[in-house]
Amino acid sequence: MLKKSLVSLTVLTLLSAAPSVRALEWSDNSFHLSYGTAYREPFNPQNISKTTLTYQHVDGYKWGSNFLNINFLYSTSGEGDNVQGGGVPGVAVLPARSITTAGAMEVYAVYRHTLSLNKVTSSKTFAFGPVVRDVGIVAGIDVNTKNHAFSARKIMPIGGVQLALNVPGFLNVELLANKEWGVNGAVGKDTSFDVTPTFAAAWGIPVYGPVTFEGWGTVNLPKGNGGIVTQPNTKTEVHLYPKLMVDAGQFFGSKGYQVGVGFEYWLNKFGSPHYKDDTGGSYAKTVFGEVAIHL
Repeated sequence: MLKKSLVSLTVLTLLSAAPSVRALEWSDNSFHLSYGTAYREPFNPQNISKTTLTYQHVDGYKWGSNFLNINFLYSTSGEGDNVQGGGVPGVAVLPARSITTAGAMEVYAVYRHTLSLNKVTSSKTFAFGPVVRDVGIVAGIDVNTKNHAFSARKIMPIGGVQLALNVPGFLNVELLANKEWGVNGAVGKDTSFDVTPTFAAAWGIPVYGPVTFEGWGTVNLPKGNGGIVTQPNTKTEVHLYPKLMVDAGQFFGSKGYQVGVGFEYWLNKFGSPHYKDDTGGSYAKTVFGEVAIHL
């Protein structure tokens, strides 16, 4: 299943990006390696250590831009090969096995294409005063797979409108809608969630010298129960991923070699309700370290 998902993702990415390849104005390819020890997963009461290898591609062409991000996440401990209810009302419980020692492998990929309305019209019609630099139409997809008992296999097309704000570097804010399909391994059923509004932002802003403030964030509104009536309805999901990165290569007469630190905040992870009196893993606050190479 993992291999099949990777092949499908590669084909999808190449087909989506093909019209723009011949007219690229700029591009950036980078590899990132990060590590943290306090990640969480729904229905798991323990902190999880994770190592994440990321490949990221960004480019600009005549009419807009493409963004591809593929995360390979390896849980080195604490996740196990099963899931638990964690005391959450209405959530199915599977028996725990090796949850303190086993790990898991996940692949999570994001593709976005943004059509710049200023570029399409060869004008500044969609720049508004000193605040908005451009307006874009966004379309893309999220895909993931994971080899643990919850059996995540997410497919989520997404699209909407982007405002590119006029700041040093970039700051994009988006109003999107998504439709998610997947699998709930806890009850052994496929899921189909409601069409849901999403508010998103991504940024890369110079701070001082080689230091940049980077990251992204999303707020995903409730999306129902996925068609599984025995499960509680999802809650508003808040996921923030800010980080400070230093281009250490500049100290050695080069560029593109970054080191930094970040913080992941995730409330109601995947929409799974977080209750203040439980340890179900739907609320995470994680510090992580990261190194990156831009090619």
